[in-house]
Amino acid sequence: MPAFTFTTRLAASAAAAAVAVLGLTTAATASASSDEPVTQACTSANSSTTVSEVSRPVNHLLLTVTNTGDTPCNAYYAPALRFDDAQAATPVLESSQPQAVVTLNPGESGYAGIRTSLPSGEGTNGRTATTLEVHFKDRADEDTNDWATLDLPGEGVYLDSTAAVTWWQYDLDDALSY
Repeated sequence: MPAFTFTTRLAASAAAAAVAVLGLTTAATASASSDEPVTQACTSANSSTTVSEVSRPVNHLLLTVTNTGDTPCNAYYAPALRFDDAQAATPVLESSQPQAVVTLNPGESGYAGIRTSLPSGEGTNGRTATTLEVHFKDRADEDTNDWATLDLPGEGVYLDSTAAVTWWQYDLDDALSY
């Protein structure tokens, strides 16, 4: 084999190896950054929040949070809800806790169901509320001090002492099954 051909092949092999190593390094770097755990909480700064009536189940509302940011965020725990000027947050249905934190990529939505009263009418202290504050939680289950204030549908929503909210869910059917 002439020396020129051997040298050319050796140089070509070395160049291909360098490109392959560079490609692997770039791929490893990209993979490492995308494997970072998501710890940013969804808040009103990086998400939009809506509340809507649903036909079924009766006496329920659907709370929807949509990630409007550029990076994933976590909808931690259950939202802390304050209807009008209530003194205390709405109780959480602990049985609705999902198996994992609800992580929302940009454009994705998460859901929480709000039971306003039991159909049996066994609640007390009934009243009509017109606004809802939705407080977001951080990884440590603390209030992020960033909330959304929403107008409730229609002329307001009837609530009583049996009102409760679910944990954030990936699926709206799960949120409304409690």
